[in-house]
Amino acid sequence: MSYRGALQIFAGSKYTPTLSQIILAAKEDNQVQARAFLAERLNQSLERALAEISVRRELAISKIVIIPIPSRRLADRKRGFAHIELLVTQLMNLNKTLNIQVLNCLSHSKKVSDQTSLNFHERAVNMKGAFVVDRIKYLEIYPTKNSNSVVFLIDDLVTTGATVHSANLALLTLGGSVDGVLASCATEGFTH
Repeated sequence: MSYRGALQIFAGSKYTPTLSQIILAAKEDNQVQARAFLAERLNQSLERALAEISVRRELAISKIVIIPIPSRRLADRKRGFAHIELLVTQLMNLNKTLNIQVLNCLSHSKKVSDQTSLNFHERAVNMKGAFVVDRIKYLEIYPTKNSNSVVFLIDDLVTTGATVHSANLALLTLGGSVDGVLASCATEGFTH
């Protein structure tokens, strides 16, 4: 567990060069075993988050809302599949007894560059204002603040936090807030 700004990050694993290869295999080559491995790490992050939040709130969590961070549309079109949707499906299959709802309310509001070669500042600029929230989808599922529900953003990897920060800001415009970010893996910090 770590933070990017005010956002609490629950990661299933620490980011390593090996995990980088697994993410690429799942994301770019649609390798099922690689995605299954990432889903297991994501499931570990969910278990940690639920345990910590249940203790903090002193009540059992009965509803989990997850908001996937979408890839760039062009990237999904080039790949022929939406990696995050497939990853979320696998997470759901691992948790059939939990009350999890997927809220696909985020979309890109502008063209963003691939962030692989960008430094910390460039990533923040690249992602500023990058997401918009579909108000109708959001209002159909988003739980009331006084309920025993939790809301998480979800992504495969968190590095600088620029992407999750931008997604969270979009939700804040509608008065929404998240209880944290679930990720298959995360860096301990960002160094380039």
